[in-house]
Amino acid sequence: MNPVTGERCRLTSREMFKPNTPYDAEKQPDGRVTLTELVPAEVPIVRTRKVNGGWVGANIRLNRPVVAAAIRADRDAR
Repeated sequence: MNPVTGERCRLTSREMFKPNTPYDAEKQPDGRVTLTELVPAEVPIVRTRKVNGGWVGANIRLNRPVVAAAIRADRDAR
């Protein structure tokens, strides 16, 4: 199969691509283009519970600098 782009530089193929699905495209040095389907990450759900009249979400005490560093690292990785 040789898919071809249209007048608006869009690549379509009903056999290869699912509708409304995001893909990551990388152009290789040899001219090939690699498309990878982006799959949503599994996000853990934290159940809230009431402790001493307040709502708590995690079972552990969170350290602000560690959380901030993890968020910055995640943002820099994207």
